[in-house]
Amino acid sequence: MTKADFFPNFRRLARMLIIAAGIAVFAVSPVAASKQNTDWRIKIKSAAVVNNSRVTLGDIAEFYGDLPEQTKADLSRVELWNAPGKKRKPVRVNRNKLRVILQHYLGDLIRNCIIPSTLTMQTGGKVMSQEELQRAVVKVLTPYAEAMSGDYKFRDFKLPPHLFFKDSMDSLRVQIPRALEPGNNSFKMMVVSVDGRVLRQLAGTVFVDQWVPVPCPVRPINRKEVITPDLITWQSKNMAHMGSNIWDGKGGPWRVKVPVGTGQPILLSSIEPAPVIARGDKVTLMFRSKHLKLTVPVESLEDGGIGQTVTVRNLQSKRKVIATVVDGQTVQVK
Repeated sequence: MTKADFFPNFRRLARMLIIAAGIAVFAVSPVAASKQNTDWRIKIKSAAVVNNSRVTLGDIAEFYGDLPEQTKADLSRVELWNAPGKKRKPVRVNRNKLRVILQHYLGDLIRNCIIPSTLTMQTGGKVMSQEELQRAVVKVLTPYAEAMSGDYKFRDFKLPPHLFFKDSMDSLRVQIPRALEPGNNSFKMMVVSVDGRVLRQLAGTVFVDQWVPVPCPVRPINRKEVITPDLITWQSKNMAHMGSNIWDGKGGPWRVKVPVGTGQPILLSSIEPAPVIARGDKVTLMFRSKHLKLTVPVESLEDGGIGQTVTVRNLQSKRKVIATVVDGQTVQVK
């Protein structure tokens, strides 16, 4: 080993001894021995940016708990290894290698370290954590969600664990390709240079819950029963699990095609227009021409709404004819 090699290493060793001595004094104090020595942690980041030729503990760690500021400062200056080249891609260090290196420099303090499965590093630029990415996405999506009716919640984000930027002036742009809707939504994340060029694109997804009041029966409604206001109450349901098949309570009159239970959302596929004339109804058949108008009593053999055609049977002659429904009491042939 040359003198040039020896003296920097000697100085580094001396500095480590001073730090260790300071921590030792801190640890043997009455409070530290019972509490302070366990009430702090060194959390190693999963992604970090280094701006110097050597990686320091402060570059890759965050300090939590009851640790003196001077001790934090001393620990932050501890040099670990050479930084990756500035133009290189981010490099990774796995947990086992991290533990060996930290054990070498920190000794017993390794017990206070929280070490991720992988540390990814880049020299220069900047990095956004997954939590920061999520906040950026939420900020963009919130106005779209607030434009929806009812209450909403974002969950189940699918995002990269971190995102590196080559230049600290680069920015993140979030773009949703279509209107936000209940359920799973995709979006784009773009790394944009200061002059507006898109340098990189990534995809992400988020699940949106949307609770909206929907019409539900207060009691079971049977097949062919007409829906009336007294049979309906409005209950908040998550539209993310309902699709677009929910009846909005408008229009009608409607009747049920299949039975609907108490409290169940009424689906569009479960209802149909209520007939103005039902099968078996006794109505008046009207025949009208330019010079003649006749009416006879008939029985409807089908359900029908206004303007629809139904088969009716003359109650006197038993003859069947096809007529158009005029209203609830009248059908007509020409």
